[in-house]
Amino acid sequence: MTEEMSDRIAEMRGRAEMYRLLASVFYRELDDEQIATLKAAPLAAPEEGPMKAASEAIYRSFRLAPPDVLTRLRVDYARIFLAAGVYEGDTAVPFESVFTDEEGNLMGEAREQVVAVFRAEEVTVDPALQSPEDHLSFELEFMAITSDRIAEALEAGNEEEASRLLAVQERFAREHLLNWMPMLAERVRTFAREAFYPAFMDYAIAFVDDDAAWLEESLAQ
Repeated sequence: MTEEMSDRIAEMRGRAEMYRLLASVFYRELDDEQIATLKAAPLAAPEEGPMKAASEAIYRSFRLAPPDVLTRLRVDYARIFLAAGVYEGDTAVPFESVFTDEEGNLMGEAREQVVAVFRAEEVTVDPALQSPEDHLSFELEFMAITSDRIAEALEAGNEEEASRLLAVQERFAREHLLNWMPMLAERVRTFAREAFYPAFMDYAIAFVDDDAAWLEESLAQ
């Protein structure tokens, strides 16, 4: 295997790792291990731009946080993403259908579209989770799974399959992530009382946006 191919495979594994990190933060409340990791240093980012600014904001939110930060962030997660204490009006529950359906309902057309993509790629969401497939975490995990599969295809010398999956990712990122994540971010800013989740939403959007641009460029080459 050439050094260039090794680098490409490592890049795909790195993308999978980042998408899994993003998915884990939006799936449930943070735990001690996640907070320790995020406190340690700013998240990886280019030297400048929205991702860098968001990474630094995340780091500051922990560096300046009070001792009970874990409890405060768990309360904030419940308020933002589980709509705890929200009895009327808009919410920030992280399902694509809520933001793209005309009436803001769960289980809308977006969910059906996501299910179709998952089935086509043989990606399943554990039914025991009892959650619609268009949850932000599941969509981000889809990007992680397909990044790993691209790495596997490259390891097997299957460039055609790798290119096909890159095209699937580019389309999914634009049609089922970037089309609603900015709207979710606005709701997060409305409900958040701590600095972390708005900053993390900004980081996630910037990462996906940069990644989609990279995918488009890679496919063009």
